[in-house]
Amino acid sequence: MPIANKCVPKTLLPRETRVALPVLPAVRPAVRPSRTSRWRAGVLIGVHLLIAAHIVHWLLAGRTVSPVEPSEAMYTLNRGELNAGFLFFAAAIVATLLLGRFVCGWGCHFVAYQDLCAWLLKKAGIKPKPLRSRLLLWGPAALALYMFVWPSVYRWWAGGSFPEMSNHLAKSEFWETFPGPVVAIGTILLAGMGIVYFLGSKGFCTYACPYGGVFAPADKLAIGRIRVTDACEHCGHCTAACTSNVRVHEEVALYGMVVDPGCMKCMDCVSVCPNDALYFGLGRPAIGLKPSAPPKPVPYDFSKREEWGMAAVGLAGVLIFRGLYDQIPLLLAMGLGAMLAFVVMKSIRMIRDANVRLQNLSLKKGNCFTRVGALFGVGMALVLAVTAHSGVVQYNTWQGRGYLVRAHVGDEVWSPSFDWWHSASATQRDALAAAASHLERADRWGMLTTYSVVQDLVWIRLAENRVVDAERLVRRLIDRYPKKPEVYRGLGGVLRKQNRIDDAVAAYRRAIEIDGDFHAARTELSSLLIGVGRVEEAMTEFRAALTHRPVDVSWALTFVELLRSTGGIGPARVALELLLSAEPNSARAHRAMGVMILQAGAVHETDRALEHLRAAIAIEPGLVEAHYDLGMALLQRGDTREAIPALRVAVRLRPGLAVAHYNLAVALFMADRLDEAAAAAAEAVRLVPEDHDSRAFLEMVRKTVQETRQSDADSHRAVPLIDERSKGP
Repeated sequence: MPIANKCVPKTLLPRETRVALPVLPAVRPAVRPSRTSRWRAGVLIGVHLLIAAHIVHWLLAGRTVSPVEPSEAMYTLNRGELNAGFLFFAAAIVATLLLGRFVCGWGCHFVAYQDLCAWLLKKAGIKPKPLRSRLLLWGPAALALYMFVWPSVYRWWAGGSFPEMSNHLAKSEFWETFPGPVVAIGTILLAGMGIVYFLGSKGFCTYACPYGGVFAPADKLAIGRIRVTDACEHCGHCTAACTSNVRVHEEVALYGMVVDPGCMKCMDCVSVCPNDALYFGLGRPAIGLKPSAPPKPVPYDFSKREEWGMAAVGLAGVLIFRGLYDQIPLLLAMGLGAMLAFVVMKSIRMIRDANVRLQNLSLKKGNCFTRVGALFGVGMALVLAVTAHSGVVQYNTWQGRGYLVRAHVGDEVWSPSFDWWHSASATQRDALAAAASHLERADRWGMLTTYSVVQDLVWIRLAENRVVDAERLVRRLIDRYPKKPEVYRGLGGVLRKQNRIDDAVAAYRRAIEIDGDFHAARTELSSLLIGVGRVEEAMTEFRAALTHRPVDVSWALTFVELLRSTGGIGPARVALELLLSAEPNSARAHRAMGVMILQAGAVHETDRALEHLRAAIAIEPGLVEAHYDLGMALLQRGDTREAIPALRVAVRLRPGLAVAHYNLAVALFMADRLDEAAAAAAEAVRLVPEDHDSRAFLEMVRKTVQETRQSDADSHRAVPLIDERSKGP
């Protein structure tokens, strides 16, 4: 039997089979250190100092510029919330279209983490070999389409329209879209050190980053590129120095420039070139460029069949890990999925092949597992077991939530007087039972308490009228998350449903004590106090909220409206005056005061109401509601001359506001501007075809226009014509 088919220790091999091979001396000069790497490191350190300053400003001021993070662009595209992250992402795309991926190489904090991890591994004597894959390269593009394109496409397909744009360039809840410190550290270790070791330097950028899925095609169109002169001797120093895994020496020989969209313009290749043959310059973009000779085949690390298997494993990993225990964000899940695909394929090769290596480690040699290989196998068994267990937990979570959606359990289950179970259909009850079964398994089998799963179970227990069980679940969450204000709000709601008013008030106050900006708890506490007749206590809470800076005007106006609906305009007006004293420059507060005065019906205060509405417009000229309310107030007073401009501004700012077009038509009709009135009424009908009042008014205006024209024509015919010829000299 050939020796190669058996696991035989080296010392047992016959002497004649052990041949000493000559070692050739190194003839090429060493690659000189990059002069730009330190400059880039300094810039990236500066980026982190700016991030730290941003956080410090938020901590001190309580409000700051919204996170300058490209993922925030999703909220602009999906909700119409214009934020700093969207503007930065848009500017970065434009910069990449012109100069290539400079933003990635010189401004990305995660590139800095990967470079740091690669540097630490190099200090430990490990230089990870980059993974070269055909199929996994499409991962970032697929993720970019999912994050930034698919929501808009789905909304369009479902018949929706783009949400109205709102200003979110500054915010007080700065950290609400970011993970906690444990997940952040785990991301650096797993998607930083781990992915660099398994997939090579910039492995996350190549196989997991959704922003790379946007920047890579944009880079193809860039006129700014790494280019080459005739001084190039093809020494390969540029490729050796590149930390973006670009085969620089081959590309400049074939194209005269670097065409790989993975090039992040780190400039290391330019710095280490012994002949100064490389430079960054402007010229022709890479798209459509033909090579001067047939390029060498790329040495891919896996076969096509293996890569399809890796793609399937990676996708499964992303689906399993994303949102697991409410901890793992999408980008970390993408990195974990990429690493899982790689190590699973390595494990398959360990079973199939005689010799297997992982970077600088030998896992299997001559059909024998090495000690490291055995440890790797044990580790992989644990990884696969945890992954399978996580998949079961996630499956039950998804199924449970799907059934819960079908049960149509809404906010009304928190109302003390609502009985969901007896108002639901048999189908809804069956769906609720299935949801409870799946979510209970997810909760029972999970290695950690998942906040959202237990929260869903609370809703189910309330729908089942098992309020005591719901309270037990909420108190379990309090034991697990004692500093989370949301759980105390939930406890307040459960206790309120049991009519334990004082306990509920204490729970709500505890939530507000933890987070003074938790306005949902303030609203529910105010509603509870006002509902049981404890208006003075509610006003005390309101005054305390007004001392908190910055004042949340939206919550305060909600409180005023709640007070008005239960106690009338008098108490609500007192609260609104307190709000205006605290926030005299709030346009929405001035508008609310103007409307409230008009609703009170006191004719002698109409001028004061108009003053508040005009003050709101002066503070915020784009406040559509203030322009509309001003126009309506003037119209009701009979002042059509001033009402028409105000209503015209309202329809200009919000062309889809049909009621504004209708009342503008009324004002124009009253001013005897019939043709303009007909046009405004026609627009109101076009916007809301089923509005019978608008249709009737349009017909009336058109009839009046026709009658007026007929009357004018009859009057013209009644005037006697003078025969000029009958006149004398």
